[in-house]
Amino acid sequence: MLARASLALLIPLAACGGGSSTPIDAAGQSDAGPPSVRAVACPPGIVPTVTTTGTTTPMYSPMSAMVSVGGIVKFIMPADHNVAPNSMRNTDSGLRVDFGATACLEFDKAGSFGFLCTSHSFTGTITVQ
Repeated sequence: MLARASLALLIPLAACGGGSSTPIDAAGQSDAGPPSVRAVACPPGIVPTVTTTGTTTPMYSPMSAMVSVGGIVKFIMPADHNVAPNSMRNTDSGLRVDFGATACLEFDKAGSFGFLCTSHSFTGTITVQ
């Protein structure tokens, strides 16, 4: 009987959850605003390209790239790597490329944008001037 009474008291507390009404995105930033990095159609010609190298010590190649504001970077990811915002560095929620995908991302704001492979934790940076 005591167990049922204790359980009855705990159920309403569990249902309350957090009291925050401020939305928080996947990177843990509250009210971060719209992303300044967005997916665009890959343009013809040569654009800076980031891919990965190595199987014993995987890494992005190159590990960093530089573009002007409005510049586009092409990411070519194999099936076992991706690109996601690096919450340990200045980043942007739009900086995402799925496993095995190719995507071109346009950078609309100056700054340094960190990214990482979520399955292997290696990192890279795009610097926008």
